[in-house]
Amino acid sequence: MLKRLGAVLSIVLAAVASLFVHPHVEILFGNQRVAAGWDFKVVCTALDAANAGQNPYLTPNFFPLPYSLLHVYLFAPLCAMGDQQLAYEVAYTMIGFASCIILWPLVPARPWDRIVLVAAVFLGFQGFYWLLKTGNVAIVELPLAALTVRLLAARRYEWAGASFGAMASLKILPLFGAFAFLLLPESRLVRVRGIACAAAGFLSVQLLNAVLFSRWLPSYVAEIAGRLPGGGGYEEGGRDNQNTIDFVLDVMRNLGLAQPLADFLLACMGLGFGAWVAIACARKHQRQREMTPVAAVSLAVLVLWLFLFRQKTYAFGAYIPFLLAAGYGAGRLTAYVAILASIVVPAALLSHALPVPLLQEYYQLLAAWFVVVVLLVGAVLEPEEHNAFADQGAAAGRRARQNREKGP
Repeated sequence: MLKRLGAVLSIVLAAVASLFVHPHVEILFGNQRVAAGWDFKVVCTALDAANAGQNPYLTPNFFPLPYSLLHVYLFAPLCAMGDQQLAYEVAYTMIGFASCIILWPLVPARPWDRIVLVAAVFLGFQGFYWLLKTGNVAIVELPLAALTVRLLAARRYEWAGASFGAMASLKILPLFGAFAFLLLPESRLVRVRGIACAAAGFLSVQLLNAVLFSRWLPSYVAEIAGRLPGGGGYEEGGRDNQNTIDFVLDVMRNLGLAQPLADFLLACMGLGFGAWVAIACARKHQRQREMTPVAAVSLAVLVLWLFLFRQKTYAFGAYIPFLLAAGYGAGRLTAYVAILASIVVPAALLSHALPVPLLQEYYQLLAAWFVVVVLLVGAVLEPEEHNAFADQGAAAGRRARQNREKGP
């Protein structure tokens, strides 16, 4: 009981501390509130342009629109509100709670675990904070990520893949995480079907956008292509593009080791190491238990995503459902430590406790890597009886076998 109370108090104290380390309240609800919501204003301006028959990708704006119009029109009701910022703040908060409800059955049915779940969704990696501050439409990724985890736990892999593909259709690059379905402890056919359904979900959204808004499709494609590495709209590594490869390159430049071949080899080694660690965690020695399918896939998704480009500050909100699945799949203690780290480490790095500029520029990325290490250690070391994740698919299978044994 004391351990559980201590875990709950730790989460609460971490949440309160994060609020004071970074001015969440002042920016969202205080005098600085007018400075928030710039991404949402871009969406609404583009929507007005499209409704007026103008090209939303070429209309003067705070910055060019990088999303499909199909996603933009999802926010048309909020753009029509008088106070657009208040409208999206309320709507985004409701979406956050809806994501918690989707994940609700997958954590132990105990009050402290419900508190941990809510704290993770709203405070983990400061992702939800940046969603509220910017008003970015990436909020749609959060419930879809939660739905993916829920379907994986139920072992409905095809639907989980489709949900993952739909989630990745907004930012496109997250679709790379679909390769995590290769770690499913199922037949090769099941793994391939999961990836195929992810591709189908992604392409369905993109094709629907192409059909409905074919008039502006070339502008949309040109905008997306320009934001890839080497394009004119690509942003260098830093707070607006937190990714592992750019971080490694920045470290090497600071050490005077910036040689193109060495940079490339080191980046490849990092990607290979990440994949190896994920596989080693999911496929343990036969004398040890394996992680549940949802936990193994979720951990692999986290590792793969950490190597993506264009990791904006708000993008880390979609990490949380996979963090919860991987954490509780390893054990309750691992989940508590990982969630606590996702709240405390970003705030600590951003507080200038260590006078190293790179730590502040990549603070969410480094916090995510710290959490991945916690998950790996917990998956390997925590005893099997501490596994707390609700493996719905396995439970359903056991009930089916029991019913067959009982007979009619």
